[in-house]
Amino acid sequence: MGLIIPSIDLSGGLVVKRVRGVKGSELVKLNLTEALSLVKDYPLVHVVDLDGAELGKPVNVDSIVKIGMAMNGKCEVGGGVRGIEDAELLLRYCSRVILGTVAVENTPLLLSMVNKLGEDKVGIALDTDGEWLMTRGWGVKARRIMDVIGDLPKVGVVVYTNVRVEGTGMGPRVEEGLVKRLKEIGNETYYAGGVSNCSDVEYLWGLGFDGVIVGYALYVKGVRCSA
Repeated sequence: MGLIIPSIDLSGGLVVKRVRGVKGSELVKLNLTEALSLVKDYPLVHVVDLDGAELGKPVNVDSIVKIGMAMNGKCEVGGGVRGIEDAELLLRYCSRVILGTVAVENTPLLLSMVNKLGEDKVGIALDTDGEWLMTRGWGVKARRIMDVIGDLPKVGVVVYTNVRVEGTGMGPRVEEGLVKRLKEIGNETYYAGGVSNCSDVEYLWGLGFDGVIVGYALYVKGVRCSA
C-alpha cells in the first residue's frame, strides 16, 4: 500500500485538467474552493503551476498560498521553479518544491539547490514522451531520460509522468525496470499519467511506486480510492 496523491493543476487561478498538458484541452475547470473540498482529507497534494511552467516563474502564487493554508503545508509544488528564490518563496507554503526543467537542463543548479534547501525539500519531475524528457511546460523535447538519470542527485521524491497518457484515463504506462532506477534517486517515487481507476493505483503500488498522483480519475470520473 502506498499514497494516493491528488493533483491540483493551476491555470488562471482555476484548477484544471488538461489532456496531455495541451492548453485549451481542459476537461475540467474548478474554482479552488471546489477543488480543495475534494482533496482536503488526503495526506498530500501535488500542485503544478501550469502558467508558471510556461513562463519560467511562479504565477499562481495566491492560489498556492491558499492551498498551503488549507493543507497545513502538506503539499508539494512545481511549475516555473527555475532558481533558489522561486523555491524559497514556495517553500513558505508547501513542504517540497518539484524541479523539472532545472533538473534536466541545469544539473549544477539542481545540485546547489539540493545542498542549500536540503534533500527532502526538493523533488525532481521526470516528464516523459517516449524516451524523451519534456521541459519548459512540456514545450521542449530536451534529453533522453537514460542520458539524464545517472547524473541526478538523491532527492526527497522523484515524480515520473507519462505525458502521452496524462489526462486521458488510458491507464498507466511505465517500464517496470525504470522503477528501480527511479528509486536510486528518490527517497520516494511517485507516478502520474493515465490513471483511471483504483486497479491502476494498486498496479502501480505493486510495481514499487510509493505514491500515485491522480487527477483525471478524481476530477473527471469521480473515483476515490482508499490507501
